[in-house]
Amino acid sequence: MPLSLGYLARRAVWSLAVVVGVAVLSYLVIILSPGDPAAKWAGHPRGPGAARAVELARRELGLDLPIPVQVLNFLRMVLTGDLGLSIAYRQPVYSVLWRNLAATLELLLVAYAIGVPLGSLLGVLAALNRGRRIDGALQAAGTLLANTPTFWLGLAIFASLLPLGFAAYGRVSTGLALSTGFRPITGLYLLDALLQLNFPVFFDALVRLLPPALAVAAYPTGVCLRVGRALMADALLEDYVRAAAAWGVTRRIIVWRYAFRATLPGLVQVSGLAFAYSLVDAMVVEYVFGREGLGRLLYDAVSVSDFRLAVGLLVVVAAFYLVVNTLADAAQALIDPRVRL
Repeated sequence: MPLSLGYLARRAVWSLAVVVGVAVLSYLVIILSPGDPAAKWAGHPRGPGAARAVELARRELGLDLPIPVQVLNFLRMVLTGDLGLSIAYRQPVYSVLWRNLAATLELLLVAYAIGVPLGSLLGVLAALNRGRRIDGALQAAGTLLANTPTFWLGLAIFASLLPLGFAAYGRVSTGLALSTGFRPITGLYLLDALLQLNFPVFFDALVRLLPPALAVAAYPTGVCLRVGRALMADALLEDYVRAAAAWGVTRRIIVWRYAFRATLPGLVQVSGLAFAYSLVDAMVVEYVFGREGLGRLLYDAVSVSDFRLAVGLLVVVAAFYLVVNTLADAAQALIDPRVRL
């Protein structure tokens, strides 16, 4: 068995420790930073009773307790899955988080669906033409894509669409959604539109999703291109590949069944490692394109010192990253029989 229960148990304990550490450190940084969440919770009162209202809000939020007690209480809330109401939105924290996580996840999934296959195929093309001009051009393109600031790239794509009379702003046209009776189900608008057979909303959401997805896809495309090229070039020099060529095996089988299959574990691993960077890219790009998501949510939470929402967001992002990397390691073990976890 490539996967052992011992590995999964150790990974679960380690992940829990990381989540606890993220929750504690995030809470301390946010609660000790300038700004008073109690004033926002009390509605920024004015007049003679303002100080009294803020003090009552501090007691209601538990901010009047010593810092160690606050941390323990908040950690208990995180682990029990109940963070109460968001100070900024006056809604349950986890419902706000899920709604915006679904928006960011939809953007990230489409970006990865574009970037990882495209980068891998371009890496194979570069390896098959190593030493030629196309190889140098593709490697240069990979370096450029992997190192271009995504915020700048998003702005460039957004600005380039304006002369065409189209602003890819928001997730879907509000008027179109209302006129067609569209309603969110899972929070993934493309999936929700298909479930409701609402094709006008589906195409509108898709057209608005592709520009930011292309910006986010730049990094995984560049990374997979460079890593795929290196792995594929090494695989083509292996003895079993040369032996297959000597036996007259067709080029297509050698490239895709033998050489490319050897690059899959490395590509899966680097895709998982690049996920955190792409998640941050998605949070930045969605703010440029006016999309709801974790980026705008974090900005709103920090601007009003919504410590519950901010810490909950960071905990969810940390947990999601740990899950994705665990799945990437598991996939690598299942693909490569040499890996034992």
